[in-house]
Amino acid sequence: MLEEAMSQAGIAGAVMCVLLMPARASAQLGSSGIAGIVKDTTGAVLPGVTVEASSPALIEKVRTVVTDSEGQYKLVNLTPGRYSVTFMLTGFGAVKREGVELPANFTAPINVELQVGELQETITVSGHSPMVDTQNTSVRNVIPKAILDSVPTNKTLGAWAALTPGMVVPATAMDVGGSKGEQSLRLAIHGGHGGEQRVLVDGMNTSGGGSDFGYIPNPASAQEVSLELGAGTAEAMLGGVLINFIPKDGGNRYEGFLSGSFANGSMQGSNLSDEVRARGLTELSVNRVHDIWDYYGTLGGPIVKDSLWFFTAHRRWGNSTQVAGIFHNATQDGWVFTPDHDRPGYSDFLQRSESIRLTWQASTRNKIRLFFDYQNHCDCHRGLDTGSAGNGTPTAPEAAHYRKYFPNNVPQASWSFPATNRLLVEAGASARIFIWTNMPEPGVTENTISITESSNNFLYHAAPNYGEHLSTQANQRFAVSYITGSHAFKTGLFMLQEWRRQTDDPNLGVTYQFRSGRPTQLTQYVVPTKEWDRISPDLGLYAQDQWTMKRLTLNLGLRFDYLRGYVPAQHLPAGPFVPARDYAAIDCVPCWKDLSPRLSAAYDLFGSGKTAVKVSVARFVGQQSATGIPSLNNPVQTTVKSATRSWNDPNNDFIPQEGELGPLSNSNFGRNTVATRYSPDVLLGFGNRDYNWQTGVSVQHELFAGVATTLSYFHTAWYNFRVTDNLLITPADHDPYCLTLPVDSRLPDGGGNQLCGLYNITPTKFSSSSNLVVPDSNFGRQTEKYNGVDLTVSARLRRGATLGGGLSSGRTATANCSVIDSPSGVGSGTNPNQPLAFCAVTPPFQPRVKLNGVYPLPWDMQISGLFQSNPGIPITASYVATNAQVQPSLGRALSGGASTVTITNIFQPQTMFEHRINQLDMRLTKNVKVGRARVQGQLDVYNVLNASAILGINTRYGPAWLTPTEILGARLVKVGAQLTF
Repeated sequence: MLEEAMSQAGIAGAVMCVLLMPARASAQLGSSGIAGIVKDTTGAVLPGVTVEASSPALIEKVRTVVTDSEGQYKLVNLTPGRYSVTFMLTGFGAVKREGVELPANFTAPINVELQVGELQETITVSGHSPMVDTQNTSVRNVIPKAILDSVPTNKTLGAWAALTPGMVVPATAMDVGGSKGEQSLRLAIHGGHGGEQRVLVDGMNTSGGGSDFGYIPNPASAQEVSLELGAGTAEAMLGGVLINFIPKDGGNRYEGFLSGSFANGSMQGSNLSDEVRARGLTELSVNRVHDIWDYYGTLGGPIVKDSLWFFTAHRRWGNSTQVAGIFHNATQDGWVFTPDHDRPGYSDFLQRSESIRLTWQASTRNKIRLFFDYQNHCDCHRGLDTGSAGNGTPTAPEAAHYRKYFPNNVPQASWSFPATNRLLVEAGASARIFIWTNMPEPGVTENTISITESSNNFLYHAAPNYGEHLSTQANQRFAVSYITGSHAFKTGLFMLQEWRRQTDDPNLGVTYQFRSGRPTQLTQYVVPTKEWDRISPDLGLYAQDQWTMKRLTLNLGLRFDYLRGYVPAQHLPAGPFVPARDYAAIDCVPCWKDLSPRLSAAYDLFGSGKTAVKVSVARFVGQQSATGIPSLNNPVQTTVKSATRSWNDPNNDFIPQEGELGPLSNSNFGRNTVATRYSPDVLLGFGNRDYNWQTGVSVQHELFAGVATTLSYFHTAWYNFRVTDNLLITPADHDPYCLTLPVDSRLPDGGGNQLCGLYNITPTKFSSSSNLVVPDSNFGRQTEKYNGVDLTVSARLRRGATLGGGLSSGRTATANCSVIDSPSGVGSGTNPNQPLAFCAVTPPFQPRVKLNGVYPLPWDMQISGLFQSNPGIPITASYVATNAQVQPSLGRALSGGASTVTITNIFQPQTMFEHRINQLDMRLTKNVKVGRARVQGQLDVYNVLNASAILGINTRYGPAWLTPTEILGARLVKVGAQLTF
């Protein structure tokens, strides 16, 4: 206990030390701005013009710059909001441009002409806000709070995907009205990888390990949500999806907001169509909503007027779903599972968030922001439908994990200092203090042993492991910007430290396997375990300049990345099966250095600020965290952690005794026998990290006032793949064979064909293994390339109507045909069971359509909707072939005494698909004014068309092949209300 307390105190102390370092953080990525050129009526440029931007969004009220010798100006790092811009020069009449709506991460082009006259003469110009950014090239989707509050979404990560054309999530993540709760999603776009996803608050990272479920920013606390989707500046390390929550500041007026929504099982229908019934799906095999709720409120205002402000947001939300076919155990105190049909199993998510943001105008030029978010989440029956072991095993409620995400806190501090009208200094720090713990469900004690019934692969009695996972990180940024009219130069650094610790131990160090209620096998584990992995530092240094020359803007950037992963020295005490263990520290797993250019250009085609042509070329490194290469090289992981023993229980006491047990299945049990090592060419050096090049070309055009469209082409190519080479095996150590497939009308061309290009390792090399992870360039080149086109529209129409969304069509072609150990070109392994012809996959182009809109109705009513049309899931078919089927072609029995071999897929991947997944969600609202307050009633209908698109199928060829395992949730009605005061 003392050691545990000391270790946790050490982590907390380290995080606090990092947070109290000299400030090293910057404002949000790609801050908003206003820029343009000032001329006189003859077309001559005017240097020395004073440009003032004023807005209630600016705590300092006014931001001022002066045009340079080319008549150009730039106002940067502006808070999103509504602005007035005034242009003043002695000898000329002033011009004031009002009503400029400035969203996040957007530079509004405002060009003006000044007429000769008295400075006191002010011409006020009102017009629609610019829709085209003629200077920035980064691909973004900015979702303002008005859209978040108006469109029917569940406000999870999946909601941002639904609002963003081209963004991809797994089909099984498709959600109807929040019925699936918060999910650990991996969002990707334009050929990116899901592991690159980052969730940011005010531009600072809150993610750990890529995309784990944990800290969830409260949308109620956000002014806007900005999704960075590609062509990022040198400030960004990764080229994947960055979801940046831009917190709302308090102001000099007290303002509040309350919102609530609710649905339960009686508000959901049934969508079992004749088609899915004919394929084997029944009401008893479909999950059902029990209830869904989401309640949140905000309050902001002054603590000290014109000096110190606060904004606080609070949220309680969750859902409960009855999991089909899962029931509690009526005989939990015994050894056999007996379903209690009066107690069905529920998957429950309970979440809580309490946040506060303080903004202090310490002086005319010094602004300090402090933010803290306290969260406490419970995934209270984790694994009922996915397995508590994470392998999809059906699980009884008692064998689920009672998973708590606590502590789960994000403290943050930032500072901005416009030293002059040209020099801006930004700094800050942030941390994520996060522990999630797998605890036993009620009724499960430390002596309750996990049991798997092998006849139906059902897990009951207890979870296979319990333990605590710590995933804490701290990050710092520092940046200096120097802005003239033509240049916006910025340089800075980013640094992150990550601490990871995990334990995963079964009760009493064993799990049991039964068949028809009788013991057949036990698995014993190396316990106790405690694994430490670290990243320190993950450092990025960058410099970039935005250089405007008349209608052309060049964005020139360069970034240097250094990442060091290491494993600290570890001591593990003795357990029931192993003695105490000590492991020395391991450094540089990995140590990488990379240099990445970021180049782009934007051209105002006609000089009107309404049409821009943009091109970009950028290099980005791949994601790496403590859960990756550091963990894979940790001796705690490389130790042989488990082994099985056969078990014959002749006296039926269900207590394993030595005379009833067979020998260990692995004689290296408990030993640190490193089965897979990493080459220095992978772990060390310059440019050895995986990376990608992203190229983009787009045309953005304002069709008419308030309506703009963008046509874009994207190309992403990945490099520096890692492959595993078994040094004891060569391609010559494999014998080829063919397999005759069954005749089946569901198979391509009716089946009955021969499938060749399959291999089986020779008997003499069956158990030979000495793996080395090396660069793919040792054997050729693995390729992964995306090409796609997006057509998007953004419209801000009269009376508050909006329209957004578009169409995206792209595909990722992969080829992994290098011959390493097996002639099939799929890497190492003793069962290379994918045909050689399938090593290259080029899927068809399949469009994704996403539209959202808000339209005002008479009587202060409003209707809004969200429509998605995504490609159907790909169909695959694995096949279990018997020795008798293989032997005639192979000329011998399968190696290792195997009676069967599983073929990964028996037809070309990405050639067969289910029907498209279409979903329409609608909301009807009614507003009522009560004094200065406004009350809004809401009626939401999700999956309006009651579609039953198939989200998952049985992929094992046989009688149950293609049987749906999941369909889109049935039509759901939800009621809600909002109060603004």
